[in-house]
Amino acid sequence: MKVWNVGETLTHFGKLFEFSYTNVNMTLNMSIRTGVFLCLLFSITNLCAQTQSLNAVYAGTEYVYNQSSDAGSIERTDFVFYFRPNGSFCSDLDKPGWQKRVSGTYSLTGNQVKMHWITDGAERIILLSVTGETGQSGGATFIRMDIADKVPSGYFKYVRSSGKQDGLFFNDAGHYGHAANTIAVSGSTIGTNKYDEEGSYSIKQSELTLKTDKGQAETMSFFCNKNNSAIAVIDGRIYYRDEDNSKELTSSSNMAKTNSPAADKLDVGMNLLINANKTHGGKNLDNITSLKAVMTTNNLTLTVLADLKTQTVRLTSSLENNTILVEQLEGNDGWSYDGNGFSPLSPQRVVELKRYLCCGLLGLKSDVLAKSTATLQTQQSELSSVMVLLGNIRAGYIINNRNDRLEALIMADNNNSTTTVTYTDYKKTANLLLPYTEIVQAGKHAQVISYKDYTINPAFTTNDWKKP
Repeated sequence: MKVWNVGETLTHFGKLFEFSYTNVNMTLNMSIRTGVFLCLLFSITNLCAQTQSLNAVYAGTEYVYNQSSDAGSIERTDFVFYFRPNGSFCSDLDKPGWQKRVSGTYSLTGNQVKMHWITDGAERIILLSVTGETGQSGGATFIRMDIADKVPSGYFKYVRSSGKQDGLFFNDAGHYGHAANTIAVSGSTIGTNKYDEEGSYSIKQSELTLKTDKGQAETMSFFCNKNNSAIAVIDGRIYYRDEDNSKELTSSSNMAKTNSPAADKLDVGMNLLINANKTHGGKNLDNITSLKAVMTTNNLTLTVLADLKTQTVRLTSSLENNTILVEQLEGNDGWSYDGNGFSPLSPQRVVELKRYLCCGLLGLKSDVLAKSTATLQTQQSELSSVMVLLGNIRAGYIINNRNDRLEALIMADNNNSTTTVTYTDYKKTANLLLPYTEIVQAGKHAQVISYKDYTINPAFTTNDWKKP
């Protein structure tokens, strides 16, 4: 039996409710960290959701919420996972022997890949499409790629959050050049004054061997789609092909790294959110004054009521039609009831429930945006990250540049912890574009929340808010 306590976390509509839940023999205290995960799928063989194993590599970029400064920032970390048919995976593709190295195990159920690390029991969930050609995790779209026996010619750059860049150049004659910093390259020849290191290369089954002109050799992993050479994974890091041989990858993927004035970043950030407002319903979204949602997670049924005018939120958790917990926010305070008695909401819990009214999709309402400050953080690989400040509440929004859709939300707490919510399974409901599945990455654990029903602008009565 699983009992949800006052501190339990629920995400609904992109608003986070911090939680832990208790099993009969185990308590999961969920430390919080971000996991906005920009991913690419590298598949070795054809994949379909009906199979129960994978022979594929997933590469992705995680954006970490850094709160070391007052403004906060979102920083980049790359991850690459190699899944084997035997149910094991490797997350150390930058280490020797990556082909056989084991970091953990995974299971494939339907379209959900659930990973479990051996060392600390950490978990992550990745959703795949029916065919496996695409997928989603952390607000990113997966792209199927093949194991490589050929390196496409061109100049590939790896860009860190700090702006520092590494570059690798390859040509069809089997020569390579390595630059520790951003260097402009023109043509397909290698000049001795352009690279810190040069030599020859060879590749077989995604194992790349570099041999310098001085005779030194090293091997590393290499993955690149044979039909699309715009992106490559080299030694466990994601590199982008510099089509223009310029010091920047592209103007669209490095906007946040240019020397644009702060005002420009504010304008760009707010415009991204305004466009997302239109995508998710525009005036229909702005006209939301109340809502009700019913969802499930594990064996629990969760019901949320929200009245935006009175700033009231009620969360009810039920197990097998039996109510086990009720929490209610009423303006700046509230109460909880666990069947034995009432307790006041903690100040932290009040803040958490308030976020439900002004973050995520509800945070895209025009009246909320009018009170918010939005600053562009990064734009890369068709995703933009925007830091939003509303009073003392900060949140990171991940927006899809192709369709202006909200892909993920990063919520930060005063203790410098964060939780990431990924939105998927979008459907048109009451002229709104709403997510029917959320993946919550909190600390080492991942949780899937499935929405069963939305009711927009219900007419609540006093009975809906009365104490049990």
